[in-house]
Amino acid sequence: MVESQRVFKYALLGSASLSEDSREARRAYRIGRFVAEKGGVLLTGGCPGVPHAAVLGARSAGGLTVAVSPAANREEHGEVYAYPLDSEVIVFTGMGTKGRNVVLVRSADACIFAAGSMGTLNEFTIAFGELGEECAIGILGHANGLTAEFARLGSLADRPSRAPIIEEADPDLLVEMVFKHVQRQ
Repeated sequence: MVESQRVFKYALLGSASLSEDSREARRAYRIGRFVAEKGGVLLTGGCPGVPHAAVLGARSAGGLTVAVSPAANREEHGEVYAYPLDSEVIVFTGMGTKGRNVVLVRSADACIFAAGSMGTLNEFTIAFGELGEECAIGILGHANGLTAEFARLGSLADRPSRAPIIEEADPDLLVEMVFKHVQRQ
């Protein structure tokens, strides 16, 4: 039997409505690129905006990207949701955005949050409640939207997250810190 090397999966979660040339998207691009340079697989919800910028960053470094789509098929993904089709792998859940979020978060070894609103908050609450101590939750500091409140919201919960919450404003340093935690487990 051939022993395989474990490949770690890092989900980038953020606003689909922000422009890909926004400050947040440029920072997400750096995160995607750094994940790829370090040999990780980038997971996203397959949507435009901040997540797609991370896909472009990962692809610029030759990384593998996986989109976990809310759609049931390629046609629905591109035409109904108007989502990009350029991830190397697209998993069609057919579960809508909230159902897709569960599959996306639970498939990741770490979730990195970079500027988002209500949909990203939904993903954060799933990560907070479901990820184990071997995983990590990264929060890009100085991000716009509700993401800026995630660490504080986590501290208000009736029980702490099992996955450590790592907050850092520098995208490269955030990825480095998340990678170190996940890979030593």
